[in-house]
Amino acid sequence: MVDQRRRRRTARLMKAVKKLDRPETWLAIHGYLIAFLWEMLQMPFYAMGRLSAWETTINCSLASLGDAGIMVFAYFVASWTVNDRHWLSSRNRKPVIAFLVTGLVITLVVEHFATGAAWGWRYSARMPTLLGIGIVPIVMWIVVPLIALGLASRSVAHRIER
Repeated sequence: MVDQRRRRRTARLMKAVKKLDRPETWLAIHGYLIAFLWEMLQMPFYAMGRLSAWETTINCSLASLGDAGIMVFAYFVASWTVNDRHWLSSRNRKPVIAFLVTGLVITLVVEHFATGAAWGWRYSARMPTLLGIGIVPIVMWIVVPLIALGLASRSVAHRIER
């Protein structure tokens, strides 16, 4: 009886894990972790004022969640452009370009409004800019998502037969 319950519980857990084994889930996980590292390392390029180390960490965590959310949204846009949710396993460049362009456009818009708003952030003198937008966040939206895509493609346990 106990053994049977344990098997059922294990089967339910495996079913739940299998539902999470999707490209978007892995992209969100890898994207968050890599973005958090990037966010922490780019702090010298931002004017942080008198934020404590803890407040800086919280801000970077929230920014990383936003970055991961943008990556997942961009992934859905890219999937829509090729009508294939599992495009990570293909060698098609079109969804990768759609993914990067979507993320870059969102990044440019967010940076434009956030650096001009009272609730937003400010660049330090170290931040190189192009038309008032920081170069570091632009580079971030090329480097971090590409690494996250590569890791996500390796993490998806199931492969779709083409």
